[in-house]
Amino acid sequence: MIQVLSIPENFDAVLREFQVRFSDGYADAFLVYYDGMSQQSLININILYPMMLGIESAGSESREESVYRRIIAAGQLSKVYEWDKVIDGIEFGECAVFVDGCECAFVADTKGWDKRGVSEPSTEASLSGPQEAFIETIMSNIALIRKIVKDPNLIAEKISIGTKSKTPCALMYISDIANNALVSDVRYRLKSIELEYLISVSEAEQLIEDNSFYPAPQILKTERPDKAASALADGRCVVIVQGSPFVMILPSVALDFIEASEDNYVRFPAANFMRLVRLFGAFLALFLPAFFIAVALYHHDIIPSDLLLSIEATREGVPFPVFVELILMELAFELIKEASIRIPSPVGSTIGIIGGLILGQAAVEANIVSPILIIIVSIAGLGAFSVPSIALSRSISVMRFAYTIAAALCGFVGIVSLLLINIFYLGGRESFGTSYLAPISGFGGNLFIRPMWKKEKRPEILKTKHERKQPHMSKKWEERK
Repeated sequence: MIQVLSIPENFDAVLREFQVRFSDGYADAFLVYYDGMSQQSLININILYPMMLGIESAGSESREESVYRRIIAAGQLSKVYEWDKVIDGIEFGECAVFVDGCECAFVADTKGWDKRGVSEPSTEASLSGPQEAFIETIMSNIALIRKIVKDPNLIAEKISIGTKSKTPCALMYISDIANNALVSDVRYRLKSIELEYLISVSEAEQLIEDNSFYPAPQILKTERPDKAASALADGRCVVIVQGSPFVMILPSVALDFIEASEDNYVRFPAANFMRLVRLFGAFLALFLPAFFIAVALYHHDIIPSDLLLSIEATREGVPFPVFVELILMELAFELIKEASIRIPSPVGSTIGIIGGLILGQAAVEANIVSPILIIIVSIAGLGAFSVPSIALSRSISVMRFAYTIAAALCGFVGIVSLLLINIFYLGGRESFGTSYLAPISGFGGNLFIRPMWKKEKRPEILKTKHERKQPHMSKKWEERK
């Protein structure tokens, strides 16, 4: 044990030797744990004190049974006969106890590392919904979901990933709802990951998604327990990774990435209106710069003469071609966005706004860019920010450059050609056996949000064991009318 844990080089590794009093004499023993990962008060009160005090054996009871049943007062205690599992427990904050004459080690749950408290969601804020977000501790995240679901059929399977890190992960699903094939597929992909260290949920996402090269996200990540609980109730799977405040929802389809948490907590007319606004914003973010380039270079005829003369007047004195001008503005916008994210939050938003205003005004006065280009880039940026999913927003930012280049090469023909290629490509993609564009193509789900009393069935694409989740007449009070 001293060699395995590199004691005393690891100054936080504690090895405590003592003796246990039995009815037939004393036995040598020692315990091992990591200071800072285990709670010392639990070890002192529930392990060291009762073992050093000792107890009389009951009849022919062995030492092993005496220690397990009547001495160690830990709520979660297990007998471990494999050396690797003992080391795994110690590395995860547990305390291992070895007693002379016992063929096993006693591993007690004494986790006590510092953790961040449950706080408000930062990337998926909601005015009307719950104000709780996941944290970096896997057991706390499981508890946040169980607090909402409260179903004995909710299963949380432990899967360790990483030959050295052995990062604990949890696969959660409701056994009497989720499709067995889906659960088996997710479990198989997680267990088939072979690497030394798994650090975050984003690494796990890249290792289990169907295609890592296409910019569009294929797995939805959320920091909201209520969103994860709703996905479980629909028959999906949730994957939690120790050390990450986000969880994965599987499978995920295209429309999942434009669904905001607020949609479930406001009346459905307002929710549908805001969804249309978000779709319009995503459309502007993706196509507006490319549309402007196509019109400016190839399709002047579709612009009214007065507007065309106004645009040309604003470009007077600008030395760069319109395509170069737009690319420079797009890069400047992305640079400001990245800088504002990494600046401390109290001043980040202020610097982003002031930097954008000063940079834009200075660029116009210096005749480097035209005012119309600043308007185009600003509207496209606002449209990207209106998308609830950060992953989809970043994907749109990447694809916007591709559509702009296509428009510069072939005008509207280039935009439509690239759009058709993307649609055909995404139409043939699957996310854990589910068509990525299934809700759009009409095989499950809906583009518009329905009122709560109309959500009678689970999505057909999930092929759940129980299709219906509420009766046809969920508002029983209407039967009295």
